[in-house]
Amino acid sequence: MKSLVVYVSHKGNTQRVAEAIGDVLAAHGTVDVLPVEEAPPIMEEDIDLLMIGGPTEGHGMTPEMSGFLDRLDVASVRGRAVAAFDTRVNWPRILSGSAADGIGKRLEAAGAMVFKPQGSFIVSTEPVLLPGELERAREWAESVARSVVPVPA
Repeated sequence: MKSLVVYVSHKGNTQRVAEAIGDVLAAHGTVDVLPVEEAPPIMEEDIDLLMIGGPTEGHGMTPEMSGFLDRLDVASVRGRAVAAFDTRVNWPRILSGSAADGIGKRLEAAGAMVFKPQGSFIVSTEPVLLPGELERAREWAESVARSVVPVPA
């Protein structure tokens, strides 16, 4: 399986989550983990899984993520397996919002097959990832990978 993980990170937390996700996906095939500014606007045909994430700011995704999704070639994600993730504070979503929700909605509107549930990984108000969140990110990534390509018996 070939995977691409694209992320925005301002404080390093989402980058750490993206790298943990990439480590898991590497056990299933090749993977590239790229900051959004280095990500291609057209997805290569041989990418089996696209994972996109960023921090939740102002109840949604960052301007950098929104800009990337604006540039993303819709035809290159149509029918593709995609998963959205974010980092956010541990408040009810009605209060914190979720970048993953916005990313997922945009990708669904483009015709991508969006994995549910999306991944949300919790940071403190400092912001620092809470203990255990990288392990949760790895577990989530494993469940996504298993849904895309069955694990051989």
